[in-house]
Amino acid sequence: MRISNPRIVFNEIPNGLPNATTLVVDGAQTIDLDEVPLQGGILVKVLALSLDPYMRNRMRPADVPGDMPAFPLGDVVTGFGVGVVLRSETSLVNVDEHVYGFIAYQRYIVIPSINGNALDMEGLGLQIIHNKYNLPWRYYVGILGMSGQTAYYGLKDISRPKAGETLFVSAASGAVGHLVVQFAKALGLKVIASCGSDQKVSLVKSLGADHVFNYKTVDTAAELKQHGPVDIYFDNVGGPTLEAAIENAAQKARFVLCGMNLWLLNRYRVKMEGLIMTDWIDKYLEEFHEVVPRNLASGKLKYLEHAYYGMDRVGEAFVDLLTGMNVGKSVLVLEDAV
Repeated sequence: MRISNPRIVFNEIPNGLPNATTLVVDGAQTIDLDEVPLQGGILVKVLALSLDPYMRNRMRPADVPGDMPAFPLGDVVTGFGVGVVLRSETSLVNVDEHVYGFIAYQRYIVIPSINGNALDMEGLGLQIIHNKYNLPWRYYVGILGMSGQTAYYGLKDISRPKAGETLFVSAASGAVGHLVVQFAKALGLKVIASCGSDQKVSLVKSLGADHVFNYKTVDTAAELKQHGPVDIYFDNVGGPTLEAAIENAAQKARFVLCGMNLWLLNRYRVKMEGLIMTDWIDKYLEEFHEVVPRNLASGKLKYLEHAYYGMDRVGEAFVDLLTGMNVGKSVLVLEDAV
């Protein structure tokens, strides 16, 4: 029996900020869950999908270059998601196991075997996830997925923190920032944090940050001059905030770029390095999966999440993400399974 298989489609190229019709739900497609060919792979029911700022850069004409391929206009969008396996034609993945990785944003997806491996998915990779603390599966597109790993790897390796140093993090109430605050405090760092509203300031203070300010109402450079200098800057916004951090850098500061006064980089011997989470998976993924879920389940680590229930809320959710109306990690929840 065929059932509806709704998908999220890139409907129009935005001019400036996306609007509620940039991403739309197409419910025209159907699928027979029992009969659809798997090509040696797996059939997955998607449970939750990640919404991330980098997706805005993919909303461009196909002939415009970028660090990731543009979304094909009129086609399904792709990104990080988590789902449960309904059928399998490979011994590598069992029915009822859960997988996380880069997938098509639709309710049901067939992931064929590539080079004999259904987890290869054109080189982008899927992971079988083992949820031994029985946390909500949607967490795996947030704190236990890309955003959590970005915070963990960037702080642990690129910045090489030492207890007593001062870290500054921008967008500190966001998906990555609020985790950087907590990871840094656990390592004995002094944390300066910026965010975009007084409500968010209070929220980030509750996470343990030493000094939090609203960058819309005070001068960032003045705040950093008073509470710095900055040994480590975890950058989520670039622009004037990055410039202010450079101006208030300590000797041999380290800047992690997640998201120009270049002579100051030389003066202060600043190390600046871009961060792509996938570069550190081989080194730290096993450790991450051991440490972060345990700390989350015990309450040692707090998670800020903005969950939108239902695929039809994608347009609203993405606009909220880019206009600062969300708090923490934005997640589109299709089924809130535990």
